[in-house]
Amino acid sequence: MRIKIRNAQLKDVLKIYLLGRKIAELGFSKKFSFHEKGELKESIKDRDSIMIVAETPKKIVGFLYAKIIFHRAGGWCMLDNLAVEQEYRQHGIGSALLELLYKTLKKKKVNYVQVLEDIHSKNTRNFWKSKGFKETKTFIWAEKKIK
Repeated sequence: MRIKIRNAQLKDVLKIYLLGRKIAELGFSKKFSFHEKGELKESIKDRDSIMIVAETPKKIVGFLYAKIIFHRAGGWCMLDNLAVEQEYRQHGIGSALLELLYKTLKKKKVNYVQVLEDIHSKNTRNFWKSKGFKETKTFIWAEKKIK
């Protein structure tokens, strides 16, 4: 399987958006399932955002989106999304996306990454654990509609 890992471009926004809406693990609320196209477009332009795609010769099959929160030596990054289409999982694509993220962060002198994970998703939790992430706190996602 030939997979290319590269930084996302503006032309990739629609494909990332559709893939993000398709992958159930990325839904964080019943009201909001994934980022809007405009948000993704702005994120690709933002120097503090990192968006990486995994593509076959025919289509984008995965992506990673992260945001640098704090610069300076020892800064940190919030890994917002990492997603791979179901039929392309277990082929090292998630690991390859993470490797490019780590290389990018090292160049920017950022050496700490955080990720939120769904406590009810055993597969997701096992993935992050296998990548060396350690659980530090448990949070409850709470939301309120403002009328």
